[in-house]
Amino acid sequence: MAKSKGKPTPQIKRTVPADKPVTAKKQPASAPRTATFAPGFLEQHWLPALLLMSLSFVLYGAALQYGYILDDQMVFWQNAYVQKGFAGIGDIFGYDSFMGYFQKRENLLLLEGGRYRPLSLATFAAEVGIFGKDQPGISHFINILLYGITGVVLYRVLLGFFPLGEGGRWYFSAAFIGALIFVVHPLHSEAVANIKGRDEILALLFSLGALYAALKYFDTNGRLWYWLSGLLLLLGLFAKENALTFLAVIPLTVWFFAKVPTGRIAAASLPLFIAALVFILVRYKALGFMLDHGNAIGDLMNNPFLGMTGGEKLATTFLTLGWYVKLLVWPHPLTHDYYPYHVPKVDWADWRALASVALYIGMGVWATMNLRSRRVPAYAIAYWLVTLSIVSNLFVSVGTFMNERFAFMPSVAFGLLVGWLLAEKAPVWFKEQTNRPYLLGVGVLAIVVGVFGWLTIRRVPVWKDAMALNQSSIVTSPNSARSHCFYVTALYENVYLKTKDPELKKRMVDTMEYHINRSVEINPNYGSALVMKGAIAAARFEQDKQMDKLFHEFGILLEKIPNNSNFRPFFDEYMKYLATSGGNPNKINAFCYRMGYEYFFQEKQDLKNAVAVLEHGLPTLVENERVLNALSEVYTAAGNPQKAAEMKARAEASAQVLYR
Repeated sequence: MAKSKGKPTPQIKRTVPADKPVTAKKQPASAPRTATFAPGFLEQHWLPALLLMSLSFVLYGAALQYGYILDDQMVFWQNAYVQKGFAGIGDIFGYDSFMGYFQKRENLLLLEGGRYRPLSLATFAAEVGIFGKDQPGISHFINILLYGITGVVLYRVLLGFFPLGEGGRWYFSAAFIGALIFVVHPLHSEAVANIKGRDEILALLFSLGALYAALKYFDTNGRLWYWLSGLLLLLGLFAKENALTFLAVIPLTVWFFAKVPTGRIAAASLPLFIAALVFILVRYKALGFMLDHGNAIGDLMNNPFLGMTGGEKLATTFLTLGWYVKLLVWPHPLTHDYYPYHVPKVDWADWRALASVALYIGMGVWATMNLRSRRVPAYAIAYWLVTLSIVSNLFVSVGTFMNERFAFMPSVAFGLLVGWLLAEKAPVWFKEQTNRPYLLGVGVLAIVVGVFGWLTIRRVPVWKDAMALNQSSIVTSPNSARSHCFYVTALYENVYLKTKDPELKKRMVDTMEYHINRSVEINPNYGSALVMKGAIAAARFEQDKQMDKLFHEFGILLEKIPNNSNFRPFFDEYMKYLATSGGNPNKINAFCYRMGYEYFFQEKQDLKNAVAVLEHGLPTLVENERVLNALSEVYTAAGNPQKAAEMKARAEASAQVLYR
C-alpha cells in the first residue's frame, strides 16, 4: 500500500440421436467402433471455429485495457519467480505456486492445503521474458485467445459425439450449440477476465485435448495418440489439480460414446495414470506433503468452516453445491466473493441444504440407472458430478466455500446438455406441432445466447480495477467480511491517499469507517480488516484530532494483533509521528503506560512488546517519570540492568525537573 507524505500507512500483502449411441463409420477389423473423428476439421469447420474464437474477443475484448487485479498480485506482478522471466521457471516448477509471493514456507502454512499450478505461472514468466514487465494487456489477450481455443477444441470433441449428418446444419448442431453455450456463459467471466484464471483455462484445454487424443487412439489405433493423451493430461495437471478428474472422465466418455470394451479402455488408460503418477510425485517433491501440511488453520478467511459442527459443515457444503446448479441455469448475480458469510452458515433445518441433497441424490441415482442405456443427460450428470467433486469441499477442503471459477471445467456438462436438448431432442418433441421444429429451438437458443452474452458483457467491466470489483462486491456480497475489507482498502489506496480535497477526505473516512466496522462485525478476528481499522482510525484522527478515540482503537488492535506484520510497523511509525509532531505528550505517555506496562508487562508478561510500546513515550517533548520507572522495571525483568539503571536515572531527573 502506498504511503501518504509525512504519515505512515499500513502495508498489506496479500460436451446421436436421442438416447442412442453415435453411429460411426465402418472401421477396419482391427479398430473398434468409435465416434467419428474425420480429418480436415478446420477445412470443413473453419466458419464455426472462427465464430467461436471471434465471439470470445467480442465478449471479453474490453479486458485488453485492464490491469492486474486481486490474486494477480500473488501469481504475477508480486511473484518474484515470475518477475525473473525465463530464469524463474525452474523455481516455479520447484515450489508451491505462492512461494514466489510469500518467499517463506512458514507463510504458506497460513493457507489451507497447497497449490501446485506451475504451468500458468510459467506462461506468465515467459511473457515477462518476451514482452517485459508490467504488460497486463498481453496477459489478457492470451487469456482470451486460450479461452477461444478451448471453445474450438470443445466443438471438435463434441462433433465426435454428435456428428453432422448429410445436409446437417452446423449452426444448429448439438456440437456447435454446446460450444457456443460454453463460450457465452457468464459464469466464466472470472476465469477469463482475471489473469490468474489462466490456470482454469489451461487445465480444461489440455484435459479436453487428452480426451480428444484418447478418442483418436481408439479411432485410429495410432500409438502417437496413445501417448499424446497422457502428455496432454500431464500438462493439464500442471495447470491445475482438478484435471485429475479426467482420469475418470476420459474412460467414462470412451465407454459411453464409443462402446469400447472396458478391458481395452483400462489398457489404453495407462498413459493417463502415468501422467497422474508423475504429477503427484513432482507435486509432492515441490510441496513436501500430499493434501494437507498438517497445520491447523485458525483464520476464518482461509478456513471458512472454522467453528462449525460436522452437520453444519455438510449442510453448508450442500448449500453451495445447489448454488452451483442455480448459477449454471441463471448466472446472476455474480460475485468474486463467496467468503464468510456471503455464503451463510446453515444446518439441516435449512430447506436449501435439504433441497440440494435431494437434487444431487436424485441426479446421481438417475444417472447411475441410465448410463448403460446411453442416455446423454446421464452422461452430462456424471461429468458434472465427477469434475465438481474435487472442488466441492466434500473430499478435499479448498479453503473457501465456493468460487465461480471452480465451475469452469464442470460447466461443459451444461453446454453439452443444452446442445443435445435443442438440436437432438426438441425437434423430435415438436415435429407434430410444426413442419420446421428446429425453428423453435433456434428461437430458444437465440434467447439463451442473447441473455448470457449480455450478462457476460455487463460482468466483464467489473474486473477493470480494484475499485470497480469491490464496489460491485459490496452490493452483491453485503454479508462478506472480505468484501467490505477489500472495498475499504481500495478506497483508502485509490481515493483517500491520493486526494487533497478535505471534504472528499472526510466523506471517505465516513464511508471507510462504516464498511471496516461492518467487516469486523462479521468476522471479529479478521486480520486484514483489523489492519485497515488501524489505518482508518488514524484517518479519523486527522479529521477530528481526538487522540483518546485514536488510542482506544490502537489499544484494541494491540490486544488483538500485536505482532501482525502489517499493523505493527504502521503502529510504530504512527506513534513516532505523533510524538514528534506536537501530539499531546500526556496522552501519549498515558497510553504507552497503560498498554506497555499494565497490559503487556503486568497482564501478559510480554517483555518485548512492553519495552517497545513504553519506548514510544520517550520521544515526546517531556519525559514522563511513570513511563521511565516502568521501563526500568521491565528492563530489570528482562535481565538488562544497564538499561534499567539508565531509565531509573532519567526518571529521577524528570522528577526533579517536575518538582523544581
